[in-house]
Amino acid sequence: MAKFIFKKRIGRRSNKDTKLVIETGVVRKPIYSSVFQNDNDGSFFELDDVQIMRYKRNKALFMFFDTYANKEKYQLFEFGLPFKISENMSVIIRKLKRKCDSINNKLLGYVWIHDVGEENFGHHFHLVIATNKINDYKYPNALKLDFKGNKIHGNFVKKDDAFKNYLIGKSLYDRGYRKRLYGRSINFKTIRTNINESKDYLKTI
Repeated sequence: MAKFIFKKRIGRRSNKDTKLVIETGVVRKPIYSSVFQNDNDGSFFELDDVQIMRYKRNKALFMFFDTYANKEKYQLFEFGLPFKISENMSVIIRKLKRKCDSINNKLLGYVWIHDVGEENFGHHFHLVIATNKINDYKYPNALKLDFKGNKIHGNFVKKDDAFKNYLIGKSLYDRGYRKRLYGRSINFKTIRTNINESKDYLKTI
């Protein structure tokens, strides 16, 4: 464990930086550095705000994929959304919840991160959702999304670990003043274990 000691400014962000972020996308630069003291040996160490944010983002990704690792219970879907479609993730997530309800399924949890790709894709979001298991190899028609006349790429997550590692390896790219770079559902809901299964498990303890 470590105790927070103080914060110091190590950089600045100007209006020119914000314009550059919107037009091209740049890796986020640290603005603050926080000093901590190790509870075990009393040593001091520093982490900048970018390191802390990336740690929190990746912690959310690890928690999401760990929660929904059981492929007998859960199905993961990934979506790629360019900014030209929508900068408001909540609108897309609400639409996905309605789509899941329409096929008698449930959106149990989600995570998203902001990214910047090649020139043709630019600013975009990676969104991953978890639902109840779908016993079909065919991608559901209900989750073939479009928004304001633009199609949204969607697919099964076929290799969980590879995709998780791909996301956690992403840099933090700025998208403007006070714009979020990642997000997650408040809860990662899970499917309750069958009562009989619980009783069988308890007998083995």
